[in-house]
Parts: sequence; C-alpha cells; structure tokens
Amino acid sequence: MMDKSKALNIVLLLVIVVLLLAGKGQEGADTFLKGWISQNFEDDTTATYQKVSFGEKELVYPKPAMVIGTYDSLGKPNIMTAAWFGVVNSKPLKVAVSMRPATYSYHNVMREQAFTVNIPSPELVQYVKYVGHHSGRDVDKFEKTGLTAVRADSVSAPYVQEFPIILECRVTEYFDLGSHRQFVGQVIDAKVDERFVDAAGELDFSEFTPVLYGDMGKYYEGGKEIKFEPLK
Repeated sequence: MMDKSKALNIVLLLVIVVLLLAGKGQEGADTFLKGWISQNFEDDTTATYQKVSFGEKELVYPKPAMVIGTYDSLGKPNIMTAAWFGVVNSKPLKVAVSMRPATYSYHNVMREQAFTVNIPSPELVQYVKYVGHHSGRDVDKFEKTGLTAVRADSVSAPYVQEFPIILECRVTEYFDLGSHRQFVGQVIDAKVDERFVDAAGELDFSEFTPVLYGDMGKYYEGGKEIKFEPLK
C-alpha cells in the first residue's frame, strides 16, 4: 500500500503538469508550489538546522536540581545542591550522585555511607541556589535558611522537611571518575508529601513541577526560567 507522502508527491506532480499544459506557465506552477508547501509543511517538525559546536560541554538537558542531605563529623546536618544525579538500577532501586572531593558533603558521605535526596518544588528554588553556593565548612545552612532538618528513619542522614519528595539512601559502592566520585546509593525508603497522594493511596504528581538546573546558575520550571530573590 502506497504511503501518504508518496501519494502527495504524485498528486503535486500531476497538478504542476496540468498547470503547465493549461498555459499557466512556469510562474503559475511556481506560485502553486510555494503555496502548497506553506500550507502543508509550515508546521513540519522534521526540519533540520545547522549545529553549533561547543566542544566539551555538559549539554544535557534537563538536569535535575537535587539537594543532598548528610551529617558531618559532629552530627550537624548539612545540605548541598547536586546536578550530577540519576537512577542507575531498578532492583534493587539505586540512584547515583557525583561529588567533588573538595566538597564538605563528600567527606560526610564517605564517613556515614549514607545520604538523602531532597527533591524541590519551584517555590524552594532560592534555597536550592543558596545551599549550592555555600560550604558547610563555613555556614550552618539549616540555621541560615530556616529549613527544618529531620533525621531519616532508615539511614544516618538528614532530610529537609519542607521538600516534597525524599529518598533515603545507603551507599553500596562508589567510583572515581575523574573530577568527581560517584556514590551509588540503594533507596531504602522514599517519602512524599501527602498532597501528592490521592484518595486511593496512589501517587499523583499532576500538580508537581520539578526544578531543573540550566547553564550559568539558572533554574527552570516547565521550560521557563524561575525568577527569584536569592538568599544572602
């Protein structure tokens, strides 16, 4: 059976031939052809564009903006923002986050072998930015932001009460990749705000919009940049 595109091409060719035979000439055929293309292909999603090369650049979008919770050597809760995060296994469920050895959280994870993943909603983006730009060596981030630290039920790490989705993770392995060490954590428990659980007890994220990290320190919600007043 002839596909639609071949049939359209045959019809187009026949119309042009008829126009030429009818004395409309090449000008008439060209006018028809331009109009036909505009009408049938103006919304064509198969259009291609010239590529602009950026060399070695992390052009992966979307990148999640996750906040990682840990305890330091004195038992003080700390949080940091991480974009290098992803699900890496199904059974058992495992996620991975990559950190530089220079970060305070890196050493916390190495010592406690645990972390939490705190997934923000757009109204929390100013906190996401702040905890990603300050070190736990220099500032108590929970005290500064006013966020609430809660001890996880299943691992030695804190989570942020105000964040709507929480993963409690136990480190099972790690890999040195270069600038970062990737920590693989098995998800021991996942928590979610009751507002995202329907009457039948099923998850309903229809009203939840994740925060995405973009280039140059920008954050996005549904493809639009989030404008906010940064914490100081």
